[in-house]
Parts: sequence; C-alpha cells; structure tokens
Amino acid sequence: MEVVIIEDEDLAADSLEKLLLQTPYDLVIKKRLESVSEAIDWFRTHHCDLIFSDVSLGDGDSFEIFEALKIDIPIIFTTAFDHYAIQSFQFQAIDYLLKPYNRSNLNRALEKFFSVTNRKQTTQDSQNLENLINHLSTIPEINKYQTRFLISKGDALVSINSEEIAYFMADNKSLFLFTRKGEVFLYDDTLSNLEKKLSPRDFFKVNRKFIIRHNSIKSIIKYSQSRLKVELQPVPSFNDPILISAKNIQSFKDWLNN
Repeated sequence: MEVVIIEDEDLAADSLEKLLLQTPYDLVIKKRLESVSEAIDWFRTHHCDLIFSDVSLGDGDSFEIFEALKIDIPIIFTTAFDHYAIQSFQFQAIDYLLKPYNRSNLNRALEKFFSVTNRKQTTQDSQNLENLINHLSTIPEINKYQTRFLISKGDALVSINSEEIAYFMADNKSLFLFTRKGEVFLYDDTLSNLEKKLSPRDFFKVNRKFIIRHNSIKSIIKYSQSRLKVELQPVPSFNDPILISAKNIQSFKDWLNN
C-alpha cells in the first residue's frame, strides 16, 4: 500500500516514516511532500492509497491542497491542536495524530483506515473531508497567527517553528527568543508588536518583559496577596522574579484553563 507524507519538518517526517515502516502493515512510502504548492503539483498527476498530512505547512495550511484538487484519498491528519479543538472535528476525519504521537497512536489510526473497506463509503468520506475543511477554516489559529520565526544563527538564517519556542524576553531595546532546548537568539521585533502576531491560545504576555508559552512554565507561586510568580524552563538570564500583577491574574488563569 502506497503512502504519501505531507510534512515540512524533516525530523517529524523522518519519525513518522520510521514508525510507519515498523508497523505490521505492508506500507511503502511513495513520496514525501513539504509544501502546499509542491503537493498540489504532485497530486495533479499522481495517486496513492493513504495520506498523512500535517495541518500547518510553510506556505499555508494543508486544507488548501484538498480544496484545490478535491482529493478523495483517505487522509490522516497530524496536528498540534489542543484536545478541545480536535474533539470538535474528530468524527469527521479518518483519524488524527496529535503531536507528539507514538506507535500506539499510529497503529490505532491505521486500524481505523483499514476498517474502511466498503467502497460505498467513498462518497461519505469525501463529504467528511469537505466538512472538516469548512470547519477548520473558521479556526483563526490556522491562518491568522505567525507560526514561524526567522532568526540568525551564525552566518545562517534559521526558521524556528512556534512549537519549539519557550518564551520571548525583552531586555532594554532588544528582544530575545528562547527555545525549549535552551538556545537564545536575538529577534528583530518589539514585545508589543509580537504579541499581536502570536496565537493567544499558546502564548501569554505576563508582563512588560515576557511573553511565555504554556509549556515553558515550571511552576507558579503565590508571591504576595495580589501577585503571582512564574518560574520558567529553561531558566532565563534574568535575575528579577517574573511577576504577574493583580489585574492580569484572572486572564492568566483563564489562559491556563483553556
């Protein structure tokens, strides 16, 4: 059975391909595609039995591919959406893999695919895909917010995915990007301008110095009767405590709950 992977992150594509080849099924990775434009060109003249597709690609979201070509091939999406978003469309897709996924998740998705053996379901599957595209096009995070950040690393330019970012820190007139691996890069922007570009589902401006991602929070401590102290991981090169004022505490709690 021929499988196509649509994924713009080499590490993610490598990991998925490795897991697929370790399954008990007779799978062949026919092609790996990295962008909306490349996929549209390829699928105009090629076919496969199953597609694994990331939602967010470098030049757009993968639903543009399926809208442009009306592909009726079964698709298993890989996403970084939170569970509340996924649950709203789970019943409409063949299946999804929530990043980071594992062998068990993958086998479950493949079992679902192989259970769809009746060709009479083709029309319904196509309708499900169309419904899924229509539904997700209304979610602002897909198209509205910046998901990649271009930084300088020595003599090279590197594009960092938002999922790799721990937080941003403003220091005097400079802005620094901290990755989850502990790398630090100078980023050409201001904190106030950057706040408008980031998904409020993933990032929160805790004060005038920090915009943090939820997975960078190590602990939250009551600092006083009216303030909270946030400890981050990796630890920033900043000695003063990171405090959330009384007026921001409720919105911070709402963000964590969501």
